[in-house]
Amino acid sequence: MKIKLTLEFILCSAVKIINLKVPPTYLLDQTSKTPDPLILDCEYEVDENEKGFVLKWLLDGQPVYQWIPSKNPFPFQSFKNRVDTSYVVSQEDMHKHRAMAIIKPLANFTGEYSCIVQTYASIDRKAAKLKIIVRESKFDLSYYSIESGEVIVECHARDISPMPELQIRINHELFETENLKSVQGENGLYNVSISGTMRKDQLESPAQIECLLAIPETNYNKRRSTTYYVNHAVFAD
Repeated sequence: MKIKLTLEFILCSAVKIINLKVPPTYLLDQTSKTPDPLILDCEYEVDENEKGFVLKWLLDGQPVYQWIPSKNPFPFQSFKNRVDTSYVVSQEDMHKHRAMAIIKPLANFTGEYSCIVQTYASIDRKAAKLKIIVRESKFDLSYYSIESGEVIVECHARDISPMPELQIRINHELFETENLKSVQGENGLYNVSISGTMRKDQLESPAQIECLLAIPETNYNKRRSTTYYVNHAVFAD
């Protein structure tokens, strides 16, 4: 008679991430001289007897920040002068500088942020995606008539990132437009526009014209509106 023995091993991790705080979006205000820092926090539990603890933050797999409790926080080259190394999130020695406080983030800081906590005995890792949103410097909606008896409606947004979607509606109905036109500047920001044409006799007077701006996969959206009259326009935010 054969007796089958099953042994179950329970592996206990000496370090474990219990909460990763990475906001899905961060609105970058380029007009402010002292914008709020972007805080990324990584809460963890670590056995008090553990040795060799180190915390790392990575952006798209590349190290950007490292902290060993016995040393000062160290931002890597790509984040040099962009991290407040004096920022303290906790008074506990093993948690004091676990959070990364990013000063004046750049548009290209968008990506997947990973927190890695490691000791000689174990390692844990969690990741979350973040989008840096650069608010547009200008957002305009206008219309004008041409001699052929048509009305052209145009909507523009300048210096925005990531690239948004634009949509024009007339009396809440989707207005057929040309494909979105976009140009990316050397600063990485986008200038985008859409336009469409309608015969004047197909357009009621007055009519509400709207342009809707949205950045995909975020809750960032804006709206501009104007009222169409046969002989003049009235603009409103």
